[in-house]
Amino acid sequence: MAKMFFFVISADAGKINMAINFASRRKDKGDDVRFLIFGPAENFIAEHEDLIENIDKAKEAIKPKACIFIAQQNKLEDKFKDHMELLPAGEYMSKAIEEGFSVITV
Repeated sequence: MAKMFFFVISADAGKINMAINFASRRKDKGDDVRFLIFGPAENFIAEHEDLIENIDKAKEAIKPKACIFIAQQNKLEDKFKDHMELLPAGEYMSKAIEEGFSVITV
């Protein structure tokens, strides 16, 4: 079983959808998957309902997270609260690395 940490920072719909779909498939295959949306990706996703819908479809498998500080700074908490967990990204990522997750940056 692989341990994959998807770090999504891209403001490109194709790359974000690819990461969501790939992470979801890997989780379905039994891999341990973590999924963090950060920085430019947070702003981009907030402006694209189709991406939020894709996240919702995969939410059960990938349990998406986003940086609470970026969300607060850009007033995205209300937009994201029903779609992903908001938390301190640095702590979440550091813990995953300590636990042996390989980081996949998109």
